[in-house]
Amino acid sequence: MSKHKSIPKKDRLKIYEKYNGHCAYCGCELNYKDMQVDHIKSVYVNMDYENNMSDDEMYCLDNYMPSCRQCNFYKSTFDLETFRDRLTNVMIKNLQKNFNYRLALKYGLIMENIKPVKFYFEQFNK
Repeated sequence: MSKHKSIPKKDRLKIYEKYNGHCAYCGCELNYKDMQVDHIKSVYVNMDYENNMSDDEMYCLDNYMPSCRQCNFYKSTFDLETFRDRLTNVMIKNLQKNFNYRLALKYGLIMENIKPVKFYFEQFNK
């Protein structure tokens, strides 16, 4: 099993510039120092013996996405479709159970805009 590798500064800069300094998922603007690097295919999930991806595949620029802290944390080790599903279904259902959320909705302080999740990188023209 390989250890998690650090990403060289020159590669981190390429990752940051991949989507012009935006999070690949939500599209928020990132300061370089605040960018987190997400592995599209998780290192931890793919380090097991059945899914063993080569280090070249795991640590190539194509497997890296610039991410904000919130998206990187919520995506965790999920693949993109599971992440999308969790945003669309799990998160909204959990929010709707929250008293403060329901009250804010009732008073028109927030509005629900439930729609299919399209990630920023899917809309980005390279």
